[in-house]
Amino acid sequence: MPVLGRADDRVEFAKLKSGYAQRLKKILAAGGLPYIDIESSCNSTKLDVDHVAKNMDDLNIGLMALSADIGKGQFENGVRFDNLSQRLLASYPDRFIPVGNGGQAPALTEATDAFVDAQEAAARGRQIMLLGEYEFRHYPSPRQVKRNELDRDADVPIDGPIGHRVFAMSEKTGMPLQIHYEIEDGLLAPLEKMLQQYPKARVIWCHLAQIRYIERASGYSPGYVETLIKRFPNLYFDTAFGDSGSIYPLSGQHHARVWASDGNLKAEWRDLIVAYPQRFVSALDLGGDRMSRIVEYDQKHRNFLQRLPDETRHQVAYRSAWSLLFGEEFA
Repeated sequence: MPVLGRADDRVEFAKLKSGYAQRLKKILAAGGLPYIDIESSCNSTKLDVDHVAKNMDDLNIGLMALSADIGKGQFENGVRFDNLSQRLLASYPDRFIPVGNGGQAPALTEATDAFVDAQEAAARGRQIMLLGEYEFRHYPSPRQVKRNELDRDADVPIDGPIGHRVFAMSEKTGMPLQIHYEIEDGLLAPLEKMLQQYPKARVIWCHLAQIRYIERASGYSPGYVETLIKRFPNLYFDTAFGDSGSIYPLSGQHHARVWASDGNLKAEWRDLIVAYPQRFVSALDLGGDRMSRIVEYDQKHRNFLQRLPDETRHQVAYRSAWSLLFGEEFA
């Protein structure tokens, strides 16, 4: 079993990689399509690890980067780093990718230095392979809106001190960084500025074409995304978004903009993914309030993958993430 935090962690990471490859190949050999969920998170104090692992087997989910969000209660008790990944690997080293904690309030905003210091230390100690999802601009989720929980309205300037620290950390460590960054006209230029200033930062912009308010995002389109892909070779997009019927309750709009009214992928988004499949990665975006819905989320993601050509489907499902994590093609 891998033990993180030791001097020989590099060797243990090689063992993890070998176990991951065996699991993916086993699923493929049985005729299944494994995918790598690059972005999910949870409340580690309420996580049923065995239940998640069983679902992964039942659903042919290859690997999962399951990040711990430091909740308010943990934060108030002084927690600045949650070692969930170490606990996951102790039980299931062939399916969980060690990932840093979710970068959200209050840990990110009220104890910024201590929180980022802890993530950086974990990266230097090779306890993680990628950095968790940092919430720079994040509206309340649809589920939170329905519960009238509207306080999760994060607005951290991506080109401010926190953004510079986090982008520099990705650049320095070589580890991919996940960002949640709502798609709005006024937010695009600051992101481009940071991508240009930190060309070696490896950024996964979560939730392709998820737009909460279409009137605020007139400049975003498949063509715009293509210009970003061409300009910034280290920019990736995850494909965690709602289905064609998903509506954001505060705007009343269908916020997964990749879907046509008939439930098919819009041709322009499909063509973009087919043209640049290496830049798109699978994700479920499971969270603390929806870990019990893994079957539903798997079905939605497979519905998306099934609408891609076979070679593109395999690239997005697991090959792109494999290349991103290990710097080589999956073989």
